[in-house]
Amino acid sequence: MAAVAVETALQAVAQGTGWTYAVLWRLCPHQGALVWAEGHYNGAIKTRKTTVVMPASGGGEEEEATAAARSRSRQLRELYDSLAVEDDGSGGGGGNSKDDDAPVMAVVVPRRRPGAAAQLAPEDLTETEWFYLMSASYCFPPGLG
Repeated sequence: MAAVAVETALQAVAQGTGWTYAVLWRLCPHQGALVWAEGHYNGAIKTRKTTVVMPASGGGEEEEATAAARSRSRQLRELYDSLAVEDDGSGGGGGNSKDDDAPVMAVVVPRRRPGAAAQLAPEDLTETEWFYLMSASYCFPPGLG
């Protein structure tokens, strides 16, 4: 239930500020680094034929836009989870390097994508969706940045 509260809070922040996305980072005790904990994507949603821009607050379109943004955030997270190779079995973002001195990126390999993410293809993502998706693989070890 706590994950839903975090997701709802991140959604409120992104929509309330007009940000394209909001991300929560957590400290990974195994790596001693900040890794992706959760995020909410609030930007334009691209399909193979069109790009839908999320409307500003107000009006009857707001509830529909909120549901679409939440759905897209879940699809992007499922897509990331299905592509990321995790050698620590932690079940979530961050990198997989044992070297704390180097920036870390998750290794991406093609494999079957379950659930809603199976519906996404590279041509279905905007540049900001790609950036959001790739942010999930970032890891910030001590002393970096």
